[in-house]
Amino acid sequence: MSRQSKARRDIRRKQAPARPIRRLGGTLQPHAQLVGDDGGVVGGAGFRDGEWVLVLGGKSVTATESPAMMLAMLKHAVAVQERAGRSLELHVSAALDTAATHEATAAGQSLPQYLDMLEAERVERLSESAPGGGAEGAAPLAH
Repeated sequence: MSRQSKARRDIRRKQAPARPIRRLGGTLQPHAQLVGDDGGVVGGAGFRDGEWVLVLGGKSVTATESPAMMLAMLKHAVAVQERAGRSLELHVSAALDTAATHEATAAGQSLPQYLDMLEAERVERLSESAPGGGAEGAAPLAH
């Protein structure tokens, strides 16, 4: 190698056009939206690479393989916002609703029963992890 090959390589890199960031995984297929009073979308859920992804404020928050769990998380987000005085509407695709219903049926429950059970588990985990065993902000969800 010549002594100037590094210098030429550095110049070539600086002059090359910027390469876009390539995200790993497939595209996010939207399946639910949280819509505010003003009609703006503040969050939602989508399906990507075999997982349901929760998106709030334009950022991916968490992912799960369970469609019913995703629906429970979305309903919880609506309930939390209602307690804070903000109204949100939840719009769910037929695909997410059907997948969650199938999961609940496989567990031997209706979808509302299954979502209630998931909410009870969330409240229980919250009360176990909170100092003193209190479950602040753990009001059950309304269907």
